[in-house]
Amino acid sequence: MKALKRCFWVLLCFGFISTVWAQNQEKMTRPGRYLTPRHRMASLLSKARMTAQPRSYPAPANAYDESKTWDLGVYPSGTWASLHGINDFGVAVGVGDVAGDQRMVGVPLFGRNANVWFESGVSSGAVDELLPAISDTGIIAGAITGDNGNPEAYAWMPNHPGYHLGALPGDFASYAYAINHKGTLIVGQTVGVGEVEGTSRVTAVVWTPRVNWTDGRFTLTWAIHALPTGGLEQPGAVFEGVTLRYWGGWGVNDSGQIAGDAYYYDPGLDEWWETAVVWDPIQNGREWEVKRLPKAHGFAYTEALGINNLGEIVGDVWESNAFPALYKQNPKNKKWSVNVLPTTTPDLDYGWSVAWGINDLGDVVGNCTDENWIGKATRWNTHDLSVVKSLGFPGDTSAANGVNNLGIAVGGYAVSYDENGNPIFQAVAVRFR
Repeated sequence: MKALKRCFWVLLCFGFISTVWAQNQEKMTRPGRYLTPRHRMASLLSKARMTAQPRSYPAPANAYDESKTWDLGVYPSGTWASLHGINDFGVAVGVGDVAGDQRMVGVPLFGRNANVWFESGVSSGAVDELLPAISDTGIIAGAITGDNGNPEAYAWMPNHPGYHLGALPGDFASYAYAINHKGTLIVGQTVGVGEVEGTSRVTAVVWTPRVNWTDGRFTLTWAIHALPTGGLEQPGAVFEGVTLRYWGGWGVNDSGQIAGDAYYYDPGLDEWWETAVVWDPIQNGREWEVKRLPKAHGFAYTEALGINNLGEIVGDVWESNAFPALYKQNPKNKKWSVNVLPTTTPDLDYGWSVAWGINDLGDVVGNCTDENWIGKATRWNTHDLSVVKSLGFPGDTSAANGVNNLGIAVGGYAVSYDENGNPIFQAVAVRFR
């Protein structure tokens, strides 16, 4: 009975946060643009096509299971859309154009509003790559165009005013990339001016909610916290001659673990350096400590993109080529290990394949490139690391970006290409369980 009561009050608290979260509308105008994980991967993919080196972790490519597909198209009056997250109630969110303006958009897959699109009502046109996420409480985290014309982290719910999450003091930009199931933690990064003229400083951050009683009503505010770097930001601490100035949080779970990266780009050399990290909550979740995740043999760089409630992390390992990766912690000795996941083309000795999301059942989704460097939506499972399957998305080019605990993967597929050969996506969801 005590356990049931505790469960009831926890759920009540989360529901209360979802109800009152948007009532405080103090506007905070910071923001600015920066390279997100997807832009970084696109940049590296373009370079890898020209300098492909042998590297392969093959496994038989299994045909996708019998599944249900939602070919969702685009927001009415739009021309393109792609989904990036889905909660366990089947509400998917992503990005698309609304009458020519880039905005966060979403669509429920079930219920009386199934297949009826909604949108944020606020432009995200200044955001280089928008990767919105949604909690099971219905809160959506992403970024919009702030009052200063740069990206600003933003949380919202359909038919409610949004909340401007702001940035660290002195910073001019912020991005929100992930929110946990409970809707209690949002992670991302903020951007400021670096110490050297013409450079930027990018800090990984987490926002935590605080319920206040103000003027006779409950209001919700979000407090921002800079995540620690643990000395890895020092010159030469990770890579010789390199200072990892840029940090980002890309995934967060209900226990407060955060997956992300430290990275740096030298535009003169056109070179990237990157290492995956995990932040573990300490001091009853009031603070965090950072750990570097291990490298895989034969790869110099690592990336952590998604984390589930078991603490399993997915992303990739890369150098001349990229392969999807799974990071797991031994529950006894707390040591982390990395497993390179197979690709869908068994004999391919090059490629750029990435795992983007993971659910609590161990389903992993992402994309694998074929012999022509065309990406295809793909899934794996942490319980059998030898298995790799096509998700069966429509189109010649596709990507799966997120997956929920119902076994529904969301993403997009190309319906056409622009004058530069870039795919124009249409939203899609596939249920494979």
